[in-house]
Amino acid sequence: MKNIKTIEEIRINIDKIDLEILNLIEKRKKLVDRVVKLKTKDEIVDQERIDKILKKLDLEAKKKMLPTKMIRDIWEKMINGFIEYEKRYFEKNN
Repeated sequence: MKNIKTIEEIRINIDKIDLEILNLIEKRKKLVDRVVKLKTKDEIVDQERIDKILKKLDLEAKKKMLPTKMIRDIWEKMINGFIEYEKRYFEKNN
């Protein structure tokens, strides 16, 4: 029974971190909302910037001893999600 209590306590902390991550994604979205207004439709995908972000994250993940593929996969998914979000913005507003 002690392990179950410990697992539940850890899961409570994981749930708190998940909410923190969600709050950070909300902040990121608000910044994307601002930047998309300054872009043209052709500027939505900035591959040079994407490559720079991913390279920087690879280095930071290694420093933190995190699996770089997992971190890269998460960020690529998030970046692609925001690209689709920006595309919908242009479809709706132009």
